[in-house]
Amino acid sequence: MGLSGSFAELPLADLIEMTALGAKTGRLVLSDETGAVAGELAFRAGLLVGATCGELSAEKAFYALLALTGGGFDFDPEAELDEGICNLRTESLLIEGMRRLDEIQRLRRLLPAPARVWLLGGEAQDAVEARVLGYLGPGARHLGDIVAGVLVGGEADEYDALKALQRLTARGVTRIELPSSDDDPRLGGRPPQPELER
Repeated sequence: MGLSGSFAELPLADLIEMTALGAKTGRLVLSDETGAVAGELAFRAGLLVGATCGELSAEKAFYALLALTGGGFDFDPEAELDEGICNLRTESLLIEGMRRLDEIQRLRRLLPAPARVWLLGGEAQDAVEARVLGYLGPGARHLGDIVAGVLVGGEADEYDALKALQRLTARGVTRIELPSSDDDPRLGGRPPQPELER
């Protein structure tokens, strides 16, 4: 028998924990507040064996889906599961996912989407930094646009992109110019990174 509901009744983290503790098998389809499918999680005996969210998969998709607070779910224990793309313990994923959500909130306050990023010169030290610099190019771009560009392809998520920008700025490769709320109406008392929030 399947289970459906809303995140207002049963938060996603609690639902995942119940699935893990009960060693459940099935597919969990998650929808956002508009009813559109946001992603899917597949479980076999309580272990995460598949996850998709846009172009993200496996752990990255799992972490992105944890940010859902509005919307609902439909768990189908009879769903036919594909071959697992991962085989991960959900308890450790939940702990890491909650830590990453807290860190993303902190980074969004430090690095708001309307900020402008300038390339000063220097080199990337990893693949995500290279993607940031490749998307930035000469001149300046809005930070939110850079993060959105890095997300294309599903190899990095928002957390990875913001951490890379933070490292590049700390090394002096980039400079971030924070707008005042007078300069950019998108800041107007709202939380930073609004276009990336789900």
